[in-house]
Amino acid sequence: MRKIITLLLAGSCSVMAAQAQRDSLSVWLEKPVLHQVHEAFTKASAVNILDSREVSYKQEGDNTFRYCSYHQIIKVKDDEGIEQYNKVYIYQPYNAEIQDIKARSILPDGKVINLDPSTVKETQKNGKVCKLFAMDGLEKNAEIEFAYVIKRSVIIFNSDTYQDTYLPCQHAFFSLTTPKHLQFSVKGYNGFTVNEDTLIGDNRIVTGYADNVKELSDEKYAFQPQYLSRVDYKLSYNYNGNGNVRLYTWKEFAKKAYPIYTELTSKEEKVLNQFAGKINIPATASTDEKILAVEDYVKSNINIDKDLISEDADDINKIVLTRASNERGANRLMAGIFIKLGIHFQLVFVSSRNSYPMDEELENWDRADDLLLYFPQTGKYLSPSDVTFRYPYVEAAVTGAKGLFLKETQIGSLKTAIGLFKEIEPEPVSASYQNLEADLRINETMDTVLVQSKQSMGGYIAATYRPLFHFLPKDKQLETSKEMLKIQGNNNEVTNIKTENTALTDGFYQKPLIVSGDIKSAELLENAGKKALLKIGEVIGQQSEMYQEKPRQLPMELDYTHWLIRKIVVHIPDNYIVKNPNDLKFAISFSNGTDTTMGFVSDYVLEGNTLTINIREMYNQLRYPLSEFDNFRKVINAAADFNKVMLVLEKKTNS
Repeated sequence: MRKIITLLLAGSCSVMAAQAQRDSLSVWLEKPVLHQVHEAFTKASAVNILDSREVSYKQEGDNTFRYCSYHQIIKVKDDEGIEQYNKVYIYQPYNAEIQDIKARSILPDGKVINLDPSTVKETQKNGKVCKLFAMDGLEKNAEIEFAYVIKRSVIIFNSDTYQDTYLPCQHAFFSLTTPKHLQFSVKGYNGFTVNEDTLIGDNRIVTGYADNVKELSDEKYAFQPQYLSRVDYKLSYNYNGNGNVRLYTWKEFAKKAYPIYTELTSKEEKVLNQFAGKINIPATASTDEKILAVEDYVKSNINIDKDLISEDADDINKIVLTRASNERGANRLMAGIFIKLGIHFQLVFVSSRNSYPMDEELENWDRADDLLLYFPQTGKYLSPSDVTFRYPYVEAAVTGAKGLFLKETQIGSLKTAIGLFKEIEPEPVSASYQNLEADLRINETMDTVLVQSKQSMGGYIAATYRPLFHFLPKDKQLETSKEMLKIQGNNNEVTNIKTENTALTDGFYQKPLIVSGDIKSAELLENAGKKALLKIGEVIGQQSEMYQEKPRQLPMELDYTHWLIRKIVVHIPDNYIVKNPNDLKFAISFSNGTDTTMGFVSDYVLEGNTLTINIREMYNQLRYPLSEFDNFRKVINAAADFNKVMLVLEKKTNS
């Protein structure tokens, strides 16, 4: 028992020591001191010694304002770090003001160069207004320190991220101070610790921290944002006005959102009925076919612009009159038509896997980025405002994510909705494929390869390419087709191009998008005396590689599950033989004990002068744990290795 108490006390002491260090760092010292870099960050070009953000909500007269005090200390360790931080940009949020900017450079010899406030400029970067100032005199192992305050109106939903791709952070600190009648829910993610809130006098205070936060690389086959160290916080209680009633819950969100998209004025209903009456829906149409007909008609006849700014851009009357709509208007219009047709659906709010995920526990309404319609009768989804997709396909990055499903319920005569969290089910792996058929012949002079190529695509892969053939002008469509067919190298001549099933609706009918053509390539063949080298691997196109030196940080995650089936037929010239056909053999596959989860398998059949190569590459899971990285890398690199295979064609001895 005494040993356990000793260990607990030791742990408490270490936490208190770390907190004391963060507190001392957060103070703007009259005489600054230089800091040691943690051993884990010695190779970094720059290290964030301190990233402190202290948020406070203050009452000023009848208004409440949000103040956030930022304080950073960054050590620059080499020329790259100096280049990165010799200028500081402070972004100014809309309708906010930046106050009390101060900054200084601390050189290795202890010299301090303070910022001259008159040198702070207002500029724009990445289309955003910001303050800019230079950090003078920087050299290796110098530190920059700067602080400022941003004042703005109250924000209900908030998020602060303390991790990025390039800059490790030794000490991250967060605090939230509010009047005691306002209580925020605060939650840390991915290693960010949040303490219980504390009442001190008339204020409620919550603190959080993270130490030695490594930079998080934006790795291939990963959705990085969801793994970043951060803190989210939202207003949950106002004890002055609402007592102990929790505010801004997902239940409240569902009740507020449902009527926005499902209730119309009598005038809107009249206009909608007239508009919907023009949609050609055969009497024998299935529910699936009716859904597709509605979506395609709306998206073909209404200019849906998510950035459209207008007071009434979501009004059905104005939409039908002007044939233009914003995102909300498209959602309302399509939902209204389905209600009229008696096609039951659920509103689904979702955050892309390439963003911060929705959390059932901390109700951050800002995470409800995208709206889908889910049809229980078919089990499929539709994206009302994305003109590039057609039912049942939506943006792949929202599939596999957790969504808030608004299920209609009726209380007396009142229709409302309850919110339930579920995963957005993607289309099955068999739906998404990219297949290749290639027939190769070498000309008589043995200096050019003639390739008849045909690519067939389905599912999410085809859904990604089809918009190019719908929205681009004809000449650009031709360029796109050439790029899709072109084999590695720049001297390919592509002719007789043909495209089939390019309509956005063809995915519903499971018609493959087909791009075919003839390719003439001198780069596929190299002559070396009596031998010729056929770069057979390049026929499958350039492949991704994962030959990395850094340890993998994130689990693997794909846009969608898919297969790639390739059949390559090579007609060997009569007076040549293939010396190394076994180089075509690859057998890299892995299973979960019952089913294959991923693999790259290649084999061949040689009959007379005809060499037939069959390749199967498959990814049957959306996600693979970090523990399977070595296996995943082997499959990816197998495709890259095949891309480098060259067949040695040697003249027969009697030739």
